[in-house]
Amino acid sequence: MSKQKVLILGAGAAGSVVANKLAREFRRDIARDKLEITILDRNDVNINQGGFTFLPFGLYTPDDITRPRRMLISPRVKAVFGVDGEVKRVDLKKKEVTVESGKTYAYDYLVIATGCRADVDQIPGLSKDFNSFYTSIDDALRLGEKLKNFDSGKVVILTARMPIPCPGAPGKFTVLLDAYLRYIRGEDIRKDVEITYLLPIELIGPPAYNAIISSVFEERDIELIRKFVVDEVNAGQKEVVSVDGEKIEYDLLVTIPPYTNTKAMLDSGITDENGWIPVDKHTLQYHRGSESYEEVYALGDIGPAEILKTGIGAHYQAYIVAQNLINEIRGNGSKVSYLGETGCPFVGSRYTSRTRGEAYIATWNYEKPLEPFKATELGWFLYRTYYYIYWDGAIKAVM
Repeated sequence: MSKQKVLILGAGAAGSVVANKLAREFRRDIARDKLEITILDRNDVNINQGGFTFLPFGLYTPDDITRPRRMLISPRVKAVFGVDGEVKRVDLKKKEVTVESGKTYAYDYLVIATGCRADVDQIPGLSKDFNSFYTSIDDALRLGEKLKNFDSGKVVILTARMPIPCPGAPGKFTVLLDAYLRYIRGEDIRKDVEITYLLPIELIGPPAYNAIISSVFEERDIELIRKFVVDEVNAGQKEVVSVDGEKIEYDLLVTIPPYTNTKAMLDSGITDENGWIPVDKHTLQYHRGSESYEEVYALGDIGPAEILKTGIGAHYQAYIVAQNLINEIRGNGSKVSYLGETGCPFVGSRYTSRTRGEAYIATWNYEKPLEPFKATELGWFLYRTYYYIYWDGAIKAVM
């Protein structure tokens, strides 16, 4: 029997969990050269992007949310980074992936977990006044410096388009911003700063999540404008303009930009009409119209718009994909389904000398909606702790 090859595109959280789970399950097959697991990525540093929300406020440092990928991925996995790992084109018919260096990789099973990318240019004028905690460590730290020196005026937090990765993060940032200005910078500063949150849709998350965060916004004197669909940013006039012509003035604009698929996936012609990788929502196998590839899985932020793009969801999806690959390679005929398990941490307040931190890990699935909940002090500490145990637990597929 010839050696079987599993090729994983993307060494972020989802791709690494799949790789590590398979490597542990098939350690003997790998040692006997019956199976090969390869993971490709252009970057050899793993960044826990969920920590970006906390960076502007000094609650984490870059060292807290970064690790070398070779520390996280099993040595049984062939990890390829740089130009030999940067995906350029995927050919599903030929079962072949081409990378930036020109090298090609054949596969028997393909896992696509390359994530999505910010597309600032979708919004005219946005690049001329772009401040964000979403897009990189450097951007988050730069925003933090601006907040340290922002003494009065109006801060507008703009979610430009949906879907975005971690859709609850803009609300968490807004709550943390209020607490930072009120309890760290001081009440006098907060009185002189207006905070406005612009949302392109009606609800901030599921109804139960929306209800509690809306009440927090109201209590903290945070203006919430729903269904604000941005058309352009007028940086000279410091205005955000909606498609309906409504204008919102600002002194500091914080933007969660539109997101789209990676250039490689778009260039490969394997995306749907919205630019995402089409998969069956239960099996996560590639499916577009009459075209199906059962050996191809896509998960995490790259999936279709109807599958929520959250870190919790990606973690569940990675286990489902890994288990189904194990079943297929073992030939036992078993299948497990992704039931839409996902979630979003809620932050009600941060821990300061005057306030208790309060948080809750809200979870739900396709069939079971999120139930009403209450944020707790324990939830805050568990949430903060997770960013440390993530490296040795979650990403190594042991929790």
